[in-house]
Amino acid sequence: MCGIAGFVDLSGRVLVEQRDAELLHQMAGQIAHRGPDDEQIHLWTNVGLAFRRLSIVDIDGGRQPLFNEDQTILVICNGEIYNHRHLRARFGKDHVFRSRSDCEIIPHLYEEMGMAQLEHLNGIFAFALLDKTRKKLLLCRDRLGVKPLYYHHDRDILVFGSEIKAILRHPSVPKHFDWHAALTFRTAMYYPHDTHKLTSFFEGIHHLAAGRFLEIDLVSGEIDERCYWDPAPASNQRAEVTVDRNAFVRQYGELLDEAVRLQLMADVPCGIFLSGGIDSVAVAGFASQRRPLHTFSVLSQSTLTNGDAPSAHSAAKSFQLPNHMVFFDWRKLEISPSLWRTILWKVETPIAGAEQFYKYLLHAYARTRVPGLKVMLLGSGSDEFNGGYTKTVFNSSVEPSWDKFEQFLRAYELESLLQLTGGWNPYSKLGMPGHSIISEDYLADLARAQHYEVPWYGYRDMYRRLLQMYQLWHEDRTSAANGVEARVPFLDHRLVELTYQVPKKLHRDLFWDKTILREALKGSVPDDLCRRPKTPFFVGEDLRYTRRLMYNMLCANNNALVQESIEEAEGSAGVVDRDAFWKVFRALPDDPEYANVDLVMDLVNMGLLATMAKSPPNPENSIGELPVSEVSIDDWPDWEKRFNVSLVQRSEGPDRNTVIRFADGIRIVKSELGDPRFGDMGDYHILKNNTLEFTLEQNLEPWLKFLKFVDGARTVGEILKAADLSEIAVWKHLEEAIEYNVLQVNSN
Repeated sequence: MCGIAGFVDLSGRVLVEQRDAELLHQMAGQIAHRGPDDEQIHLWTNVGLAFRRLSIVDIDGGRQPLFNEDQTILVICNGEIYNHRHLRARFGKDHVFRSRSDCEIIPHLYEEMGMAQLEHLNGIFAFALLDKTRKKLLLCRDRLGVKPLYYHHDRDILVFGSEIKAILRHPSVPKHFDWHAALTFRTAMYYPHDTHKLTSFFEGIHHLAAGRFLEIDLVSGEIDERCYWDPAPASNQRAEVTVDRNAFVRQYGELLDEAVRLQLMADVPCGIFLSGGIDSVAVAGFASQRRPLHTFSVLSQSTLTNGDAPSAHSAAKSFQLPNHMVFFDWRKLEISPSLWRTILWKVETPIAGAEQFYKYLLHAYARTRVPGLKVMLLGSGSDEFNGGYTKTVFNSSVEPSWDKFEQFLRAYELESLLQLTGGWNPYSKLGMPGHSIISEDYLADLARAQHYEVPWYGYRDMYRRLLQMYQLWHEDRTSAANGVEARVPFLDHRLVELTYQVPKKLHRDLFWDKTILREALKGSVPDDLCRRPKTPFFVGEDLRYTRRLMYNMLCANNNALVQESIEEAEGSAGVVDRDAFWKVFRALPDDPEYANVDLVMDLVNMGLLATMAKSPPNPENSIGELPVSEVSIDDWPDWEKRFNVSLVQRSEGPDRNTVIRFADGIRIVKSELGDPRFGDMGDYHILKNNTLEFTLEQNLEPWLKFLKFVDGARTVGEILKAADLSEIAVWKHLEEAIEYNVLQVNSN
């Protein structure tokens, strides 16, 4: 993992050392975190290149730029070429290599076959290649977009960089946040029409799409963008004629094992972010057979109750890998406004919140805990091509099925087509669920968009694009900000191509709830971990605690972040209705789930980034002392019994000797047939002065049992004894009931 930056004077002006080298140094300084081990500047006629290095392979000899023999071709590369040894043996016999660096293969392969070399590279990369003979500069990004690359160009200049902040440092680049792109992202990016381009969220800065490269003519200034890889045609070209489902399962397991083996290539310690889901568990299982590794997991109220934390502990123990449980205690963990500004500027996207916070600090802790660790393997990319969201995101919560998944996606595509064509009218609303009475083919033609033959094709294309704009984006930034390279074995392009080869008749069988992966892991991963249901990271019934953590951050220092982003940010006055925003913000605690915190965070982030674009923070800004700690766990069940209550109970909350009563005006009622105020008969509801306040979920039977014994005279301990309940079963509900004034401490 490294950082690249540079610019080309398209007017042909020859760059000079005194002025332009200093500017390149400043651009490189903005991404010094990506490469803390070395910096190199290279000028040639009208081209300036800057490189920051994180030494992972050939630590002593891999300094860049890397050249061919006569130095007419050079490259600066952010990334890894995992199969470089194979390529040297196959194509490099007539070449002289000066190092063991994996990236040195690139200029030599280019000398052999030009950009056709990209077909042979297995890796994650974003590189700038200078061909002095042809007077060309080539900017290239890997097939799936694991490594980032952005650029700005006008008539006289082209500026590029691994991160947006490096490009913004150039004086010719506009410093304006793109409010329109940010506000439309959540809808526009979720269906892959050509009108929905990738965005950088900053005006005038372009996001080079995965599987593409730019060719810049250094004489004429012409710029040509080309696509060199698309998984569908690439899969068809390599596909063997087979409909054998077991063969697909077997090939998938074999390729994943090989991908993990290749991506462990490093001369430094490696780690694994072990979330507890099947994807990271699979990577840990295969990796544990190859080399010693440390695993890192998030322990919070959310990951405890959704099963991620205990699953991660179980997996690490099964594979005999050390597991570092990094504890995020929402009650004690304070995210200062300055810390969030630092994290937000490092990730440089408005779509940032708890997930980015957790992962940023997780990587920071890993670097502190294991000196020399520079590589972290992740489970990202599996859901997108194996059907990880078929049963959860795109389905019924009661009786999920493949048919409902397809119906949901058809409706999603129809809605997208109608939005593009402006076709919302009474005619479009007629038809079966997911189908309009107006032909989808006609609507697609009208919108100049593709109508998918089967919904699964839309699913995978949607997520191939979304990977670049969200998951891979923040995985790269949160790791790179801490001098760690994130690697993603599930995005080995051969694995993706294999999933594209699966014929339509096997989609339901292999992609429902990641069947292809679950079956491929049999015998390699314990059965209980193989069968574990999909759970999004830190999401679950206790998501409210994570959301409260983010809300408390927004409230810190007298709402400092909100004040700065909504009242003071450049451009926000014409975008955000301030009175309406403050009304929404102040109402957030009225909802026990804090459901709107994520959307409010988006808007706050937009305002902050608009300000940062004008006045970038100090690139050396440090997060200081880490606000997290590690919990040592040997036997999980025994530890959880001792720890669970202390995790959810606030220090100022009730104890077993506290006497509690219902607050004035509060009563609990059971739904009766025909009562229009309530839902299903038999449900329980909390009323305040005869107005419905809360509905108690049907799975809260222990809590209902506890409430029946509340009389204003018994202590909490006496109620637990009378109801035959444990503290663990009810304590978080007791804490919330007191916080929301359903119950009160009886001081009489």
